[in-house]
Amino acid sequence: MLRFVALWIVISAMISIVHAGAFEDGMAAFEAREYQKALTLWRTLAEQGDVVSQMNIGEMYAKGLGVTQNITEALMWFNKAAAQGSTKAEFSLGEIYGYGHGIPVDYEQSVKWYRRAAERGHAGAQFELGVRYFKGEGVPMDYKTAYAWMDVAAKQGHKSSLSYRNMIATVLDPDELRKAKALAAQLLTKYNQDK
Repeated sequence: MLRFVALWIVISAMISIVHAGAFEDGMAAFEAREYQKALTLWRTLAEQGDVVSQMNIGEMYAKGLGVTQNITEALMWFNKAAAQGSTKAEFSLGEIYGYGHGIPVDYEQSVKWYRRAAERGHAGAQFELGVRYFKGEGVPMDYKTAYAWMDVAAKQGHKSSLSYRNMIATVLDPDELRKAKALAAQLLTKYNQDK
C-alpha cells in the first residue's frame, strides 16, 4: 500500500510538471501571437479541467483571436470555468449577457453572473451590478443599492465607481443616503476581497 501511495505521489508530480510546461508553452505562443498553437496547448488542459486554460480559450473565442469569433463557444468555456468558481469567468459571462457581445442582451442573466462575481469580491462586477441597479436593468431601479455596490467597488480601488457613487449620492435624500451607506458597510464587510 505504501508503495502505491509513493507511486501515486510521483505520478501526480510528473503530471503537474507536464501540465505547467504545456500551460507556459501556451502563454509563450499567445504572447508571440501564435494563437492556434496556444489554443491547441490550452485546449488539452481545458478539457482536463484547468480553469485558467478554460478562461483563456473563452477569451480567444469571445475576441476572435486565432479563431473565428464564436460567442457560443466562448460561453461554453466561460461556463465551465465559472462552474469551478472562477470569478473572472462569472464577470465575463455578465459582460457578454449585459452588453450583447454577439448575442441578444439579457439583463437578467447579466445580473445573475455579475452578482455571483460581486459577492465573491470582484470589484468590476460590483461596479457593473451598481450600474444595473442605477439603470434598472435586470433588477428594479434602486439608487440606494446602486450607491452601496459602487461604494464597495470604489473602496477596492475601482476607479469609475467613486464618481458614479458620488453622482448617485446627489439624488438621494439624507435618510436614503444614510441607509445606502449602511448597506454599503454591510456589503463591504461581507464582500471585500477582489478576486
